[in-house]
Amino acid sequence: MPRIEEAGGMEGFAGVYAHCPDLFQGFMYRYGLLWSHSRLEPVLKDLVRLKSANLNGCHY
Repeated sequence: MPRIEEAGGMEGFAGVYAHCPDLFQGFMYRYGLLWSHSRLEPVLKDLVRLKSANLNGCHY
């Protein structure tokens, strides 16, 4: 279960970035660096994604 209730409209992540494309581009650039050019093993990256999703109530 999410810790913060959503107010409606576009849901979650997409709703925030839909209003600020420049912010979205910056996020995607850094996200790509983190996940594409990381020294972490792919299995560990997936475990991090799953743990993060679980902590935020996402059924990833």
